[in-house]
Amino acid sequence: MILRFVILIVLSTVPQRTDGESTINGNTGMLADAVQSLLPALGNTLGIDNLDLIVDFFTQNGSLSTDGVDLLTPLTGQFALQSWGLTHECSQDLMLLVEDLRSAEPWTLQVLDAFGKPDSGIMTGRIWFPGGFDECLDLHADVYNNATDTMQALHGKYCRLEIDTGVPQRIFLKPNIRIGMCVPSKCVAKDLNLLVENLQMVLFNDTFRYDATTLCSERKPLANDALAVIIILSILVAFILFGTLYDIIAVRMKCNEQPKENKQNEKRNGAANGVGMKAYVNGAYLPATEGSEHENKNNSIIEMIGGQSKPVMERVEDNQRTSNFETNHKPGSSTMEKTFLAFSAYSNGVKILSTVQGAGSLGALNGIRFLSMAWVILGHTYVFALGFDANLGVYFFDELQKPSFSAVNYASVSVDSFFTLSGVLVAYLTLRELKKVGGMKGFNWFMFYFHRFWRLTPPYMLVIMVGTVLLPYIVYGPFWLEGEFPFMSECRKTWWVNLLYINNYVHAEDACLGWSWYLANDMQFYIISPLILLPLFYNVFAGAACGVVFIAASTAAIWVIDVNHEYPVQSALTFAPPPKDSHFSRNLYLPSYARVGPYVLGLFAGYLLYKTSCKLRIPKAISILGWFLSISVICTVIYSPYSDEQSHILSLQESAAYLSLHRTGWGLAMAWIIVACCTGHGGWINELLSWRGFIPLSRLTYCAYLIHPLVMVTFYTNRRQLTYFTQFELIYLFLGHMTMTYGLSFIVSLVFEAPMMGLEKAVFRKSGK
Repeated sequence: MILRFVILIVLSTVPQRTDGESTINGNTGMLADAVQSLLPALGNTLGIDNLDLIVDFFTQNGSLSTDGVDLLTPLTGQFALQSWGLTHECSQDLMLLVEDLRSAEPWTLQVLDAFGKPDSGIMTGRIWFPGGFDECLDLHADVYNNATDTMQALHGKYCRLEIDTGVPQRIFLKPNIRIGMCVPSKCVAKDLNLLVENLQMVLFNDTFRYDATTLCSERKPLANDALAVIIILSILVAFILFGTLYDIIAVRMKCNEQPKENKQNEKRNGAANGVGMKAYVNGAYLPATEGSEHENKNNSIIEMIGGQSKPVMERVEDNQRTSNFETNHKPGSSTMEKTFLAFSAYSNGVKILSTVQGAGSLGALNGIRFLSMAWVILGHTYVFALGFDANLGVYFFDELQKPSFSAVNYASVSVDSFFTLSGVLVAYLTLRELKKVGGMKGFNWFMFYFHRFWRLTPPYMLVIMVGTVLLPYIVYGPFWLEGEFPFMSECRKTWWVNLLYINNYVHAEDACLGWSWYLANDMQFYIISPLILLPLFYNVFAGAACGVVFIAASTAAIWVIDVNHEYPVQSALTFAPPPKDSHFSRNLYLPSYARVGPYVLGLFAGYLLYKTSCKLRIPKAISILGWFLSISVICTVIYSPYSDEQSHILSLQESAAYLSLHRTGWGLAMAWIIVACCTGHGGWINELLSWRGFIPLSRLTYCAYLIHPLVMVTFYTNRRQLTYFTQFELIYLFLGHMTMTYGLSFIVSLVFEAPMMGLEKAVFRKSGK
């Protein structure tokens, strides 16, 4: 039934015949003849009955009357349209369109061509027919108006007819039938809605068959909130420009005016160390000493925050400050000066792109971090294309038949790698600091929590602000969506939930920045981490017991929930048993109790690295066994749910076992890889993961995680045609998303994330300690 209405609306622009003879010449007349012959076939194929009315409308006298008014006669038709509630301007332009369409004027053919038309793929689920967006907007015609005896300018407007299919909404886009329409620019959505309603009344004997709505593409003016955000970003850019100029003019040029002997000493030190001559530490300008003996004293500790490597503290003793910067500046530069330097794009760019790390850094973590982020982007390349694709449902199902595709279908464990990494670094750094300050009494617990909140929150809130306010102005094409940008629709109401990092529990169903559930989990794990770290620091058995309790409680909770709700592991397969409800994400995907296992195992691995100072001796046989078991667990987690036939469907108990154990098992495998690589038992795997090229990429991982879905959705919604998935298309999309994501992440990190880190150092570490 819906298809019948679609055909009526789409074919209503087809040129007509009068008295059995074509009044249209050339190709247009051939099109009318084709319509006449195709309509009966369409009726038989699609099961549309009573096609006589349609055939007569498109092939006979070309008139359709209501209350005795001929709709296709220009003057009376205009009055009829106005009687339906359409505005005078819209009615007049529509009748000009109908009149010139009869004469096959070129501009009307452009309108006809710009309409969305049913295309191949309907039987496989294609329900969006965008038509020619730019072709419609490029329409500018001077039309003679017989009624007023004047020439009238007529411009095209792109609109979209949406017909509700009655299917429940999934992801963020309702599965409506969408048809692009090209109409005169003086018509607004209200006019077209009235036209559609009255056409239904005429065609369906005074009844409404379909819930149809018309939306029109409009260039909306900048609202006050958009102007406010632009002003804020402009102020930020001004700070960046000022800080960069101050860095170059007041610092670098002044440092070049050093005594000759200092230059010679610095040159010798730089050559001996094999590194650059200058670097910033804690906002102060100091010579780089990476790779030297001085570096071992000046150890730079690296922390993982949401998957990103960042300096936490550089311990620089006053008697070690021999830089030329301090020759020309008083020791302990002012907070104002450090604030200026924190906004230097030059220095921040050098730090981000540097491939040098301090002694004590866990190099293999950089590779794991980047590869995990690439895996996330690969999986989301499919997810965020839903609704903007021509064949993703069929393509995805075909790919499910291939065992290799399990790495995409079950890619969610890539996020659990981040939890394991975070646990390793939190334990490794915190335990070292506890040892340095003599235990929990000397530990600065305020900075422990404030530091994490400050490092995560400013970029997080910036992305929410820009995504909510500015991105709707960037989308321009047939796939625009009414209201807020996709995945940002609730941000104006629920942003505070994200700010408090409780969005995986509160407003989880209508989340703002839906993928930010990971940040909420990571923050919650960080908050409770001392419950395990402090017992580990004072008594390893007490700490191990606490960690085991968390893992056991998580495993039991997942098992009970899965058994009660009957969530199948193989939910993507069409022949998998259905669950009792559709709340899997809320119950087992988003909550922290379902994800704590990998984090706790990361804490254990970090404790082991701290306790052994990364010098753990492992017999070769044990090392080989460890690698064999870890690879086996990885393969089991990814490939064991694979099935290409109904004979390999997991039972309820098997699904419960898999869901209860697979994330913890994945975390255990990651913990082994980290410990083995960081203690010299990784071989070529450690060499690969510790490749220097991963260092700058890993620094950008946090920003990449925040913005990569927005990059994808912006791309998909700005296209002119639906995305058709093939193997090669997927490769190009994946590589393109990766490149754009990391390029934009570098900009975000350069102009916002890095300055916020510098501000923290300037305010809280005035003496550099």
